[in-house]
Amino acid sequence: MKIYYAGKNTEYIKKYGVIFRGTLIINEKKKIQRISRKIIEQEIALAVEELDNGGE
Repeated sequence: MKIYYAGKNTEYIKKYGVIFRGTLIINEKKKIQRISRKIIEQEIALAVEELDNGGE
């Protein structure tokens, strides 16, 4: 997990483009811009499940 701070970190721009609001990025592949507690919980559970299944 890595936290990028707007105005402090800029290396994320090359990978993910300009981000204007809270954004969840899962395994450096999936970018989710409309986030809520429920979506965050679901996406983290899916990411953990993928890791448990060998990254399928």
